[in-house]
Parts: sequence; C-alpha cells; structure tokens
Amino acid sequence: MNKQETLQKIRTAGVIGAGGAGFPTYKKLDANVEHIIANGAECEPLLYKDRSVMLQEPQALIRGLEIMRELTSAKKVTIAVKKKNADVAEMLRSLAEPKGMALFIYDDVYPAGDEYVLVYEITGRQIPPGGIPLQVGCVVDNVETIVNIAKAADENRPVVDKYVTITGEVKNPLTTVVPVGTSLADCITLAGGATTAHPVVLTGGVMMGGLERDLTVPVSKTNGGVIVLPEDHFLVKHKSKSKETYTRIGHGQCDQCSMCTEMCPRYLLGYPIEPHKVMRTLLMTGEAKDRGSLWAQYCCECNVCTLIACPEGLDPKSICVDAKQTLRENNLSRTAAELEMLFRPVHPVRKGREVPIPKVYQRLDIKKYDRHAKFLKTESNFKKAVIPMNSHVGAPASPQVSTGQKVKKGDLLANVAEADLGCPVHASVDGAVQLIDAKGIHIV
Repeated sequence: MNKQETLQKIRTAGVIGAGGAGFPTYKKLDANVEHIIANGAECEPLLYKDRSVMLQEPQALIRGLEIMRELTSAKKVTIAVKKKNADVAEMLRSLAEPKGMALFIYDDVYPAGDEYVLVYEITGRQIPPGGIPLQVGCVVDNVETIVNIAKAADENRPVVDKYVTITGEVKNPLTTVVPVGTSLADCITLAGGATTAHPVVLTGGVMMGGLERDLTVPVSKTNGGVIVLPEDHFLVKHKSKSKETYTRIGHGQCDQCSMCTEMCPRYLLGYPIEPHKVMRTLLMTGEAKDRGSLWAQYCCECNVCTLIACPEGLDPKSICVDAKQTLRENNLSRTAAELEMLFRPVHPVRKGREVPIPKVYQRLDIKKYDRHAKFLKTESNFKKAVIPMNSHVGAPASPQVSTGQKVKKGDLLANVAEADLGCPVHASVDGAVQLIDAKGIHIV
C-alpha cells in the first residue's frame, strides 16, 4: 500500500486520539516529521488503561509505531512511560530497541502526559504558543491510538472497543475493554456495582475529567476512565459549582498571590499564560477585561492552578476557560509581535515545581481509591450500546442507517464527507437500530 491508501484505511476505521483529544489520526499522520512519540505516560491518577494497553498488546503497539514511522518518514521513535510503570518499560524495551525505537522514563508527576511537556522533555523543543507538535517536527499519539492504527492498517478493523479503568466507589476496581457506547451504568456493574448510594462519575480523570450524574451516558472513543465518587465528595462539589458561584467567590476572595501562575505547567514551559492576571479581570469590564483575558489564551486546562496551587480554594481554571470563550467570541488573540516578546525560555525552577502524584492523591482526598485496577477480560454479553457521532474533532458523523435496521459489530453507522475533517463510526455490538438522537445511535 502507498501512503494515501494506508491513511484512508486509518480514516475508514475511525481511528481518533484515544487519550482524550479525539483528533482524527489520519490527518495527524499526513505529514513528514523527524520524531514520533508514543504517549504512555498516563497522566491522571487512578487510571491504568494505558498500562493495560501496553501490557496486553505490545506487539500491536510496536507495529503501529512502525506504520507511523513509514507514513511520516520519521527518523526517531520514542515510547514515553512513567516510573510507576518501569516494569512495562522493560518489557517493551526488548521489543522496541531491535526496531530502533527508544524508551523514555518520566517522573511520577502531573501533568506528564501533556504533549507540550513530552515534546520538550524528549526533544528539548518548545512547541509554539497555541501550536502543535508538527511545528517542531514531532507527532505525539496515545498508545491506545497507536494500537488502533495497527489494527486498521493491517486488519481493516474499525474502532469499536475501548480500554477503560472503572474505579473509585465500586466493589471491584478493574481495567477492561468494553464496546464503544457501553453505558456508565453497565461499566459500574462490571466492577461489582457502586458502593455509594448516589454514585456520581468523573469521566476521563479526576483532574481534567467531566462530571456526570446521568449513568445512561455512553463511553466514547476518547473516555479512558469511569471514576465513581459519592455525591458529597470534594471533587463532586467543586466540579458542580455554577459559573455564577465560582465567579462571585473569585471576585471577592482572590488576593493576587500568583500561586496559580507560579505552579502553572505551561507558564513554567515559557508560555504567556498567567492565571492570576486572568483572575484580576473579574474586577474589570470592557477593553481592560478583554486585554487581561489574553493571559488565558494558552491555558491547557490541566487544573493544577485550581486543585493544587490556589491556597483559597478558588477556581482559576474555570475563569481561564470562560476568558478563552470571551476571546473566541470577540475574535481576540495575541499579535505575532506580542508572542515574540512574551514567549520565554523554560523557567529555571520548573522541575522543582512539578506536582508529585502522591501530592495529588492527598490534595484531592482520593488516596482511599488507590487500589490497583488490574486488567480483566470481561465475559459479559453486551447487548446494547449508544454510539456517539461527535466524539472526534471536526464535523459530526451523519447517520448512514435508519431506525429498525439490523447491524452487526463493525458495520458502518455514520460517516463524514471526505472533504471534511472527521471520522466514521461503527457498530460495537450486534442488534437493531432502536433510536437516533443527540446522544448517538442506539443499538439493542
């Protein structure tokens, strides 16, 4: 196969960023780069899905990296793994090094999985503000995405399954593979059921994950975690605050200590992001507020400022997210001259301000949930799924099936026009199309 044929296979299979971003992989690989980085750092506490991918499918991971190297003409390939998974790294080393691939072992800190961080740590290069790794000759993909590349290119297998860690207030924490579209409730059942009367789920992770009370919501191609918490947990209360509440509290209590900025991973990498200056805009209106909001433009929403740094328990991350929305609505951004002046070298004390994972456990009151969610193959006969049509970046997929139509696992359900950025989605279980709505395509 030539390059375009392989890229088309990857697109047709619906391969997107499985680590959370959801960017269509075929588009990312349609370039020539110097360096490929496999992201197995698994940033979020409590999650074991990337570890499980690497342990369960190491050959597919290496094969996927070979395909990526061929597509991009990359000279270097590096697999990034945290120290906590040193055993995985040693296992992979015996497979990777004969193929000319290297291992990079990173400290157990947060947010080690940020592609800006990985690119700098591995290559010494700073991605331009608001840019992508391609601009410094790199492609970064999550290890599960890379496994899916191998299956798509070699076997024409669409993405219909998802590695996911199910943990927290559940009887038997585990990491397993479920059909895309499996409900949060069915995931919890796989883990022996909830151990709290009114379970609330963090989807994705405790730091950056969203809050979900509706347990009928399906697992998407980008969701790697189902973390069950009681409704009175600190994180549930924090993530439930309304915009009016966190804005009012920030307006009245921020004393401009600047700890949010001093601990910000992107600020420490040299980017023009200063959350304390964005907090200052809560006292402003008009042009002054717009100009101050520019200090939020390069926020990566990692939540270090809010959940780790702020001594007052305020929410700089959400204020930055709101400020970025204002910038988009008003079409405001830094000028090239401003960026040239404000983009700095990496902060000299950056390494000393990385957040150790044990500190995250302590600050977020989640140490009691730190039970190894080992990988288990589940034998459950999944008979229903709700397949989201918009979990990828780009245009949502349009249904290619109708209500009542019978489908089999792997059948095309929805597609995106070839001229548009996006990927098709496929049936993850056998059954019939019961309903098509805003949640997705319901199969029973």
